[in-house]
Amino acid sequence: MQTKHNRLLAKSTEPDRYVPALTGVRALAAYLVFLHHHNPALPGTFANRVLTQGYIGVSVFFVLSGFLIYHRYADDYFGQKNWSWRRYVQNRFARIFPLYIVLLFATFATNLVMGRAMSWSVFVLNITLLKGFSETYKFSGIAQSWSLTVEICFYLLAPYLFVALRRWGVIVLTVSLLSVGILLCAVFWQLPFMLFYTFFGRAFEFLVGMWLARRWQKNQLPTVRFATGIGLFLISVSVLWQSYSPQFLTNPTALIGSEVITYNTVLPITIGLLFVGLFCEESRLKLLLSQPVMQALGRSSYAFYLIHIGVIANALEKLGISNHWLLFGLLVLIAHGLYIFVEKPLYRRFRTELQDWRTF
Repeated sequence: MQTKHNRLLAKSTEPDRYVPALTGVRALAAYLVFLHHHNPALPGTFANRVLTQGYIGVSVFFVLSGFLIYHRYADDYFGQKNWSWRRYVQNRFARIFPLYIVLLFATFATNLVMGRAMSWSVFVLNITLLKGFSETYKFSGIAQSWSLTVEICFYLLAPYLFVALRRWGVIVLTVSLLSVGILLCAVFWQLPFMLFYTFFGRAFEFLVGMWLARRWQKNQLPTVRFATGIGLFLISVSVLWQSYSPQFLTNPTALIGSEVITYNTVLPITIGLLFVGLFCEESRLKLLLSQPVMQALGRSSYAFYLIHIGVIANALEKLGISNHWLLFGLLVLIAHGLYIFVEKPLYRRFRTELQDWRTF
């Protein structure tokens, strides 16, 4: 009887696999990237400089991805009882590729009709997502999909990172991966490209999320009062710093160094602090992000991210949709339709576990 009680107690204290607020965070991250590419503020204004920093949404995605992959798969990997490389790779493929390939073919066909045909070599780089390793072609096809190359690298390395994180910790592992990236720069890349567009340069963001997941599963998250508010404040400070730093950091090396410190180092920590607040505090932000409408928007955020610039957004603009907010609203509706009628059915066709969809 006591054994049964202990099992029930352990089950009751184990974190749920699904955290509603994290789904809402996905929507906010995608919309921040939209503001970066479709800045509604007048050039040169304070608002314009701030909204230009909307690409922090990519950092949010990377930290969140690190958290979710560790949370979803680490126990299975270490236990080995339910672990299957085939199932893992199939689920990751089903999550990323089907909708991406549909939209890539649409992009390819549109460019062909418009007389801007993509060469077959570039098309192959895009369909395999190898384009993200190329400084020349990283923005070809669906421009923003360079980040999917970074995601795929993380997915393939994640099971090994589970072990390395436990043995070495976040700092040593980050330095090790960054060192590999620097060595690769001697042959393949320029340093700024490696730092901002490859997994080796962005690894710290994923590792912060993995570290959070590990601590959260053990109920060992750091106790920080007002973590939500402090996290939002520090994210705002980071954005403001980067908004104004070009005015007094005129040296290109200094500007790159500032971005590396802010976006590759400080920002992931502040995003992690915000996540701690979403896990441990009952805040208005958590309540907002957990609302049904935010859940729906979060689930369609991947589709929104893939279409917010590209052939669909361009088509809307050519139809006379010049207002940024109207464009935003139409893209949200189209993304939701793509999620319902394309992304979700394709995922169900290729995935091996239904629960994996709910986690993401």
